[in-house]
Amino acid sequence: MGQKQHKKIVRVSSAVGSVGVVIVLFLVFIIAVKWFRAEPIPEEEVVSSIVDVLKPDPISQAVIDGAIDTVSRDAELYWKSSNARVGSASRGEKDGKYYVEMKMTLPEIDREVHYYQVWLLRRLPYEFFSLGEMTTDEDGYFVIEWQAPDTEDYSGYGHIIVTVNAYDGDAGPGTHKVIGEFGG
Repeated sequence: MGQKQHKKIVRVSSAVGSVGVVIVLFLVFIIAVKWFRAEPIPEEEVVSSIVDVLKPDPISQAVIDGAIDTVSRDAELYWKSSNARVGSASRGEKDGKYYVEMKMTLPEIDREVHYYQVWLLRRLPYEFFSLGEMTTDEDGYFVIEWQAPDTEDYSGYGHIIVTVNAYDGDAGPGTHKVIGEFGG
């Protein structure tokens, strides 16, 4: 093979290689154009308000109803730090209004400075409210009897928290001391 023929083979193989690269680049270009012109994938709807997210649809409402006990009438109450049982609570309806009653054995506190306050909590959607300050009965038990001021159903509030609050402190929940759950 002569030098002339060798140069010819190199030129032909380099021309074939160049044509191959151009074909591959052309195919990539065609695929990219096709992809670029394809129908856009619809974006998920942006929610304008958090309230819309918190409203359950029928399926999630069924899951929520199964996960939140709205039927149980009784709850055991436990000292949070030691898990020792300190009392019980009951709930229901009297005279068409929701009520909660609790009776507990709690450590004495300086009643001039502090008080035990009872809270009901709902996990979904998250919300809580105070039932008020506990008092003591003639036997020395801390008690509270609360009746709803309206005909609203509070059975979704299945968690009970008792806090120690200071009279001159914040009106929000104080240190959590007792916990309980209806049906729990």
